[in-house]
Amino acid sequence: MKQIKLMTAVLAAGLFFSCSSTKLTSSWKAKDAVSKTYHNIMVWGILTEKDSALKADMENHLVNDLADRGYHAISAARVFGANAYRKLSEKEIVDQFRNSGVDAVITIVLLDKQKEELYVPPAIVNNPSSSYDHVDKYYSATYDKVFSPGYYVSTTNYFWESNLFEVNQDKLVYSARTKSFDPASANMQAHENGLLLIRDMTKKKLLKDQVKKD
Repeated sequence: MKQIKLMTAVLAAGLFFSCSSTKLTSSWKAKDAVSKTYHNIMVWGILTEKDSALKADMENHLVNDLADRGYHAISAARVFGANAYRKLSEKEIVDQFRNSGVDAVITIVLLDKQKEELYVPPAIVNNPSSSYDHVDKYYSATYDKVFSPGYYVSTTNYFWESNLFEVNQDKLVYSARTKSFDPASANMQAHENGLLLIRDMTKKKLLKDQVKKD
């Protein structure tokens, strides 16, 4: 019986963690925003230095997703270099944009990161009493229902905001918020987040597929 309980707990935990995903919670587009051909898009992850690895993943995945659509994109690491974690003045930012030929910027900001404990109840199959034809079987099943404890799992939720700015007009044309529920890895979180943003911006006709088809 102990082996059965252990297998049930493992399967339940596996199912729980396999459901981790990133979802779009809200998005907005400026009324006069239209699809444009951006020549150089910078992806700028605004995170603290302790989240440097996550910042790199978030930037690089979105850069690659944009490249798959035919856009030329670069990460903020290439633009700001060692200044990526220092507060830059407005002049410094604009100068960097101009020197790099950037005409659009997509920012990725980690708004919040929350840890919590979730209770997972025991996975017991509720068979009707009539299915037990012997008292020992009924007792065994009922014992599990009454005395088998559930367990707690630690989860981490990430809350993101991403904005698309047109540099020449100095204008915000798109904003979106996403939530990552206990992602399996930073790499997976970045992958899912990038695809969600590209899909939503395409749906709102801010981006279009620029890959030349044969």
